[in-house]
Amino acid sequence: MTDLTVFILHAFRTIARAVAETGVNAGLFRHPELISKTLKRRVSAELKRLAVLLRRLIFLMALQMELAPLVPRPVSNYFEKTEGEPKPRKAFFSVLPVPATEAPDFLHGPIIVPTRAPVPAAPLIARWEAMLDTLRYRQRRARCLARTIQRWKAAGEARPHVPPVPDTHRLPAAIALVSGGLTVQLIEALKAWPDSS
Repeated sequence: MTDLTVFILHAFRTIARAVAETGVNAGLFRHPELISKTLKRRVSAELKRLAVLLRRLIFLMALQMELAPLVPRPVSNYFEKTEGEPKPRKAFFSVLPVPATEAPDFLHGPIIVPTRAPVPAAPLIARWEAMLDTLRYRQRRARCLARTIQRWKAAGEARPHVPPVPDTHRLPAAIALVSGGLTVQLIEALKAWPDSS
């Protein structure tokens, strides 16, 4: 495989800047209680597009990692008794049917017509902060994914399919270039995947 260090670094900086700008432009760093529905819809869509690129970047980083082979874990027998082992517990579920209760609220239908009021900002802030954490600990995430990819290859799993990101014409130019580059580099990196057919 070719060395993609410069491309990965450029893609990381571009995606990190876009994620940070999305949150700052929406004012999420102030931790507001409520935001408008329009703002939530726009920022959610932007974070969703950036999350796809971030996942692809971490996947590409994982494909570039060289890992030592896994050392097999010592085998343990669940049924073999050892000294000092506690007594087996009773079953934690009941065989008897659960008595019927009232139907849940979502089965009753809407009680009121949704209003145009502001919506809570907490879920959007949590998603934004989770993406920032993923950017901060990208090497750890890539190493974990590299182990998963190593297991997939050993099990003979089929090669993952990487379609192009749709609607790149709506993205800013720098993000669209990174998106196209990530797709091309992932397809090239996956050519070394063992054929499972």
